[in-house]
Amino acid sequence: MLDPDKPVEVDLGFGRGEFILEMARNRPEVEFVGLEIRQYLIEKVRARLQEDPRANVHVLTANVKRHLSTLFDPGMLSRVYVHFPDPWTQRKRHHKRRMVDADLVSTLHTLLRPRGEVHLMTDKSDVGTEILALFEGHGGFENVCGAGQFCLGSTTGVHTREEMYYIGRGDPVFRLRFVRKADGED
Repeated sequence: MLDPDKPVEVDLGFGRGEFILEMARNRPEVEFVGLEIRQYLIEKVRARLQEDPRANVHVLTANVKRHLSTLFDPGMLSRVYVHFPDPWTQRKRHHKRRMVDADLVSTLHTLLRPRGEVHLMTDKSDVGTEILALFEGHGGFENVCGAGQFCLGSTTGVHTREEMYYIGRGDPVFRLRFVRKADGED
């Protein structure tokens, strides 16, 4: 059960869980919810939570595209994290499976409180550019890093395993941070 007096932050597709566990360790005043479609990854994180309990971490099996809007009330979320969401980008037939699309952007706009944040990362230039266009095209978000721009460094202060892998290889990481505009804000 989430504490209604604490901000709620959601990690969509948390993978091995290092990021959400580190964030929870650093910020015990926040309720962290991780959504993951792969059951074996949820079990791994739950096992880690048994060894090192964190009352502010909750992990659930969920298909973000189907369940996100049913799990949270409008305006309930303070932050959402989407890190390296689309592993299959090479083939056009996989594009329909992408997590970040216009529907997700609209859902996040509904679920985030005014001035709530979305933090995104990808190693794929074309995916980053597409995500950038989706959020900026929506009109309800402000690009904190500047219109049409990617962020130069971490937007959270905590690096994911995948992010460190790409940095170690010398590959670029495309980071974005958007803030939900308040109603009536231009």
